[in-house]
Amino acid sequence: MRFLRLHISFCLLLFVFYGQAQSAFEQMQEEDTVYKDECKVTIREIYLSGNKQTRDGILLREIPIEKGRSYSMAFILRSIERANENLMNTTLFVTVKTDFRNWFNDSLDITVNVAERWYYFPLPVIVPVDRNWNVWINQHNISLDRINYGIRFRGQNITGTNDRLNLFIISGYTKQYALRYENPFISKNLRHGASLEMSYSRNREINYTTRSNQQIFFKDEENFVRSRLQFGVGYSYRRGSIERHNLKLNYYHETIADTIATMNPKFFGEGKTSQRFPELQYRYQYLGVDYIPYPLRGFRAEFNFIKRGVGGNSGMDLWLFNTKVGKYLPITETINFSLQAEGTIKLPFRQPFYNQQLLGYGDNYLRGLEYYVIDGVAGGMLKATVRKKVADFTLKTSSKSKTYSSIPFRIYVKAYSDLGYAYNKENITGNVLTNELLYTGGIGLDVVTIYDMVLRLEFSFNQLRERALFIHMNDF
Repeated sequence: MRFLRLHISFCLLLFVFYGQAQSAFEQMQEEDTVYKDECKVTIREIYLSGNKQTRDGILLREIPIEKGRSYSMAFILRSIERANENLMNTTLFVTVKTDFRNWFNDSLDITVNVAERWYYFPLPVIVPVDRNWNVWINQHNISLDRINYGIRFRGQNITGTNDRLNLFIISGYTKQYALRYENPFISKNLRHGASLEMSYSRNREINYTTRSNQQIFFKDEENFVRSRLQFGVGYSYRRGSIERHNLKLNYYHETIADTIATMNPKFFGEGKTSQRFPELQYRYQYLGVDYIPYPLRGFRAEFNFIKRGVGGNSGMDLWLFNTKVGKYLPITETINFSLQAEGTIKLPFRQPFYNQQLLGYGDNYLRGLEYYVIDGVAGGMLKATVRKKVADFTLKTSSKSKTYSSIPFRIYVKAYSDLGYAYNKENITGNVLTNELLYTGGIGLDVVTIYDMVLRLEFSFNQLRERALFIHMNDF
């Protein structure tokens, strides 16, 4: 109880800090209105430079002002800042510099200079398959049997429209072949996009159930125990830079060994060893933040809907609704506060094990409970974080390229507190974290560098009185 009281006190302190942050942010917004009665200035020309591969239209659509129109100077200055953020969020450029020049009487020019990234990466793949580095290191003893290796070809901006081509040829733990092509701007008005993907994979090991909130695996050294074939087509719509709509239709054919269906008849349900089903996905994103991979200012929201299977006769019938929101507030030039919330519900509540993954998988985890998984059909998380930037520097390299002659680094220290809950109607005895209030917290260090890479070092505690250092790193 003492631990819970301390945690609740810390949460309340963060919420008080959030209230103060909100007031400071609103005051900053009120100060901006001083300039609303300014005289209008006309944009004579917008000059673009540095975009050797990227088409001009891709840059111009991210700039919230247009050639030949008139705006207040305050709006122009804010638009210049927004243009920098929008262009960086395309993930096409290493650096972006937007400015104005030739201000004469009531008109001026806008200049946009970008440094493009390397868009083609034939990369060797050597990565552990476990949920995070700590699980691989501490629970599987850095086992080389749990490594995927192979070749990944990553092509971006192939036609100059921020399209992407990914090709995977993977061996090791998973035998996988995958191809995906996505072009967000296939129409002349740069609003409509399309995607196509296909993949095939086989495994000799499978997570067939959960006990004591741990993944339980079965491995067959001689035979493959799981195979998966997937095809998908998608459509996307982006009217501007902030809002995005994505619709996707997938088809899956999955099989498991008879042994798995015997050990867990609820894996697919009713002891089935195979499933064929369509899946419809819809995602809406509102990305009004300064930098999507590591936001410090703004608001973002996401809604996800998934319908898996057609009716209940196929044994696969899932309606999933998921909502995520995040508010990011700068307090000072170096201090930032963020509050993130997420909620998920799966209907009907009685689902096969295949559909029960909830907390502890992918990015859906509480900081401090990375060693555990909490399966469920409904639940959510609330995360509060205070960050302070303690370093901002660049390291010189030996590269002859002006673009990569130096690598930027930003370092933040932080304190955080998380709350979560996962409900599971089919809870197995021993999964003590299921159907319970979950609470964690800790302190950490974040390193943000080139190509949207973020390294997180977090010393966390949880309600089980456990403490550990966790490592997380995103994949560019």
